[in-house]
Amino acid sequence: MINEEKVLRMTKMASYEAKAGKKDKAVAGYFKGDYIGMQLIVSFVVITIAFAGTFAAYLFLNFEEVMASVYTMDLVAVGKQLLLVYLIILVIYLIATYVVYLIRYTKARRRLAVFLEYLNCLDGTEDEL
Repeated sequence: MINEEKVLRMTKMASYEAKAGKKDKAVAGYFKGDYIGMQLIVSFVVITIAFAGTFAAYLFLNFEEVMASVYTMDLVAVGKQLLLVYLIILVIYLIATYVVYLIRYTKARRRLAVFLEYLNCLDGTEDEL
């Protein structure tokens, strides 16, 4: 006789594996600190490239004005301002990255725990959820 509860669990498990299971298994392959650290490094590189690209685009679009005022402006003060803006953007972005990937890691681990619990129930090692 077909056990409808087991069929329902297997259906849920197959749906999970087809959708979020691959991503969750990839996430769960790391320790939490390693996963978040890797994402922070990627975010650092991305924000640095984005900031440099934005700065280069600004210089390119306003090249004539910048060249006309380059001898009259305080380059050290402008450099400090740019560095301060970069650091503020970087810190905000890294905090957001930390929070987002901490939540993603936690949710992935929870979903995998439920999946393994279902697997144990189907295997017969546990009688209840």
